[in-house]
Amino acid sequence: MTGPVEIREEPPSGLATQALFAEYVALLHDRLGIRFEPTDRLFATEEELDKANGAWLVIYARGLPVGCGGVRTLESKVAEVKRMFVSQRARRSGYGRRLLHELEDIAVTRGHSRVRLVTTEVLSEARSLYVAEGYRVIHRIPRERRPVEIWMEKDVP
Repeated sequence: MTGPVEIREEPPSGLATQALFAEYVALLHDRLGIRFEPTDRLFATEEELDKANGAWLVIYARGLPVGCGGVRTLESKVAEVKRMFVSQRARRSGYGRRLLHELEDIAVTRGHSRVRLVTTEVLSEARSLYVAEGYRVIHRIPRERRPVEIWMEKDVP
């Protein structure tokens, strides 16, 4: 999927986000082989990603939403990327990288010097992107009946 690309700041409760998040949850369900219930601990609340506390972006290609992600303050000087996802139909087109750079830029403009995120071993595409973009593993947390959580971090200029 190629063509004109636009990244918009939108509310994390928007229709485009709801559709993308439903696709993301279905992907996790498929890869995990169990029903996956998103938790606020892993995915953050909509309030934590609104304009007052963070930012929520949706990336559009040819007018269609193909990815989304948020960033919020985690602690002093540390931002956290949350719920970043690119639709299956739009992968390998550079949209994830572009979205990640936008989220990192927001973190920097808000005074953060590090960006942290959590992923899992079943999301190999995401892990590959993060490693290619300079993220390093800082924690691996085994979870009962779920894949290992992989916490990654990157210093940002």
